[in-house]
Amino acid sequence: MATVSNYCALFTVVVLLSGCSYERTIRYQLEAPVQSMVLEATGYAVVASQPGSSYEDKLLQAMAASRQDAYRRLAEQLYGKKLSASSSADQTVLTADKVQSQVQGVIKGAELVTEAIEGNFYVTRLKLDTANLLTLPQAELTPVSSRLKWWY
Repeated sequence: MATVSNYCALFTVVVLLSGCSYERTIRYQLEAPVQSMVLEATGYAVVASQPGSSYEDKLLQAMAASRQDAYRRLAEQLYGKKLSASSSADQTVLTADKVQSQVQGVIKGAELVTEAIEGNFYVTRLKLDTANLLTLPQAELTPVSSRLKWWY
């Protein structure tokens, strides 16, 4: 009988102590690296192939296209590129080969280095110092779940 009461007491102590466990939250603080990376990107657009009735219209379209290309290249360096590829073959002969790429990201704080016409191209060069990324205003983060813990 004494062993049964000892087991009951031990079980009670284990149950009570397991209720004392807690959830720990670890908070991290961003620190600037000792040496920051400076990303550079160059965007190109052919002036003559742009839509427009006059040279000036084509030039404006090329300016916008080259700037967009430069920002895309910066996003590739900062966030990476997502690739999807598929191939199909029929009797060991390649019938279709498809590769798609996608870049998605937000670029803030990029500095325009130069914009100029070089031959038939309009060229835009951008520079982004990654040390500035820590000092830019951050987007507001919303919680994934609004569920509250019972101990709050």
